[in-house]
Amino acid sequence: MDKVIQLKDWPQPTVVAEPAVCTVGNSLVLRYNTQDDAVVIITFPMAYVFTFGAPNDEALGGHPLGKNGLQFYSVHRVDESSWIQELARRNSIHPRHDQSRFLAEKVHYIFTFQDQTLECIAMEGQFWKPEIVVSKTGDEADEIWRTKIGAEQPRRTLRR
Repeated sequence: MDKVIQLKDWPQPTVVAEPAVCTVGNSLVLRYNTQDDAVVIITFPMAYVFTFGAPNDEALGGHPLGKNGLQFYSVHRVDESSWIQELARRNSIHPRHDQSRFLAEKVHYIFTFQDQTLECIAMEGQFWKPEIVVSKTGDEADEIWRTKIGAEQPRRTLRR
């Protein structure tokens, strides 16, 4: 269980990534600086659950998956996720719970930053896939960010 896989083809955060997370409805939008001085904005259109905060890089070894291959300043996917299994167990009391259907579209991601870690379970299917946009300038990233979070929509932004 809990096979941590570094997603090397995804843009990796720099040490001082300055991550920001915003939720709008079911969407989770993440912004951070990359190792090649770009700004990446990732949208998960169907975020099921997420945590953003501890551990920081100095305490990453204390993360439950620290010994399973979790890397500093990196993007990961967790296959055979015990967190997803726990969510399925919790949902099993629902009268129409279908275990295989519940598990089928859930993907566990972990983003490790200097001062915090983002973990999210995203639902992915034919119409719900993460969208990754890489901007070379901060102004371009700001415009994309405003578009993604909806300037007029109520939102909750968590920023470092």
